[in-house]
Amino acid sequence: MNNQQKLLSMAQTAASNAYCPYSHFAVGAAIESEDGKFYAGCNVENVSYPVGTCAETGAISAMIAGGSKRISAILIYADSKTLISPCGACRQRIAEFSNKNTPIYLADKNGIISETTAGELLPAGFKEF
Repeated sequence: MNNQQKLLSMAQTAASNAYCPYSHFAVGAAIESEDGKFYAGCNVENVSYPVGTCAETGAISAMIAGGSKRISAILIYADSKTLISPCGACRQRIAEFSNKNTPIYLADKNGIISETTAGELLPAGFKEF
């Protein structure tokens, strides 16, 4: 299994554990850190809808808690037939821990559909890469 397949598998597993009773839209994210470790997160909703957390946020938090500091690659998976990309807040979070060339893979039920970079997703962020 190559690293992209591992990221996809981890993100799919994370999405299967998502807590999304309000939107019914499961999302999983998986990160490979620059030190070669892997982390995953899922969306976690709350009845006070705006205070839920995104899958990317969970994966980044797991990475930091696990002692890694930089994203080497990230994959975002939606358990749907619709391809999604990170929200604006998550784009900024990804930028905080990556560089402009960090690959971002976007996947849905059909697998990895799109590849972009952190710099392409957030060309004018609050922090220079």
